[in-house]
Amino acid sequence: MVETLRHDVIIVGSGIAGLRAAIEAARVSAGKADIAVVTKVQAMRAHSVSAEGGTAAVLYPELGDSLESHLFDTVKGSDYLADQDAVERFVSMMPGEIYQLEHWGLPWSRREDGRIAQRWFGGYSYPRATYAEDKVGFFEMQTLYDTASKYANIRFYQEWFATSILSEGGEFKGITAIEMKSGNFAQILGKAGIMATGGAGRLYSFATYAYSSTPDGLAAAFRAGIPLKDMEFIQFHPSGLIPSGILITEAARGEGGVLLNRDGQRFMKDYAPNKLELASRDVVSRAMMTEIEQGRGFKDEASGLDYLHLDLSPVGGEKIKSRLSQIREIAIKF
Repeated sequence: MVETLRHDVIIVGSGIAGLRAAIEAARVSAGKADIAVVTKVQAMRAHSVSAEGGTAAVLYPELGDSLESHLFDTVKGSDYLADQDAVERFVSMMPGEIYQLEHWGLPWSRREDGRIAQRWFGGYSYPRATYAEDKVGFFEMQTLYDTASKYANIRFYQEWFATSILSEGGEFKGITAIEMKSGNFAQILGKAGIMATGGAGRLYSFATYAYSSTPDGLAAAFRAGIPLKDMEFIQFHPSGLIPSGILITEAARGEGGVLLNRDGQRFMKDYAPNKLELASRDVVSRAMMTEIEQGRGFKDEASGLDYLHLDLSPVGGEKIKSRLSQIREIAIKF
């Protein structure tokens, strides 16, 4: 017999998107909506926890940044393929989100005057990456999970694997899911659903994504007839450890790290002479692949993987310890 559970709103995925959606649904409904968060991992194991370097927002227009600049940098960084209405809304909402996270308890790193600190990231024309050392995803997840836990009307189904979307006449009716601990199969019925299941990076054998970053949510949506958009765009992060694929944050370059080929040359000057290592990620990734394909890379003999060097010595020991402490720890351990 299939167990039947009922909620008003069903959110599949417990990363930053899913948790923020759950909190907003609870807030907008003044606590009246019965909300389920269904996640195939323990909630704090969502891959959002692995984000490291920063979250973009215009916090200091009086110092030269602007919403227009953030909007243009984002659209240009997408090779003008982004949904510009969505980008404009995103850019305008982000400053408020940064301050909201602070009010909920996120310990943002500080400038000397005590205000929230920001740093350079790729493709920016202003240092607007808001950071908490190099553990931004962990702190954002911890803050959102703690906040969501305060709402009595948000119920977590942890380690429940959603298998399909139920619909009738084009209307959302719920999902089916397997409770992984028991193997029991259930249908969770609801009035509204949000798919927040993240990316598909683990389609590739070498990636900076967690092993849980598989496209089950995208596949369920596709089978239910929900249109999928821009499926060719899977982000490849330029920097990760060989052979594990553990992410090395873009902040490593934002703080002064440089990319070097086998000849010891800082090759980004040939591809993006103005931005260098802080060109947008697709530009840096393509430049690295060009260097490797033209024979100026290294090869890891054990795994057969090609790679280049990210040299952090220009950053300096003290800044590495204060701003890239997790990267230092990862490098030592792995």
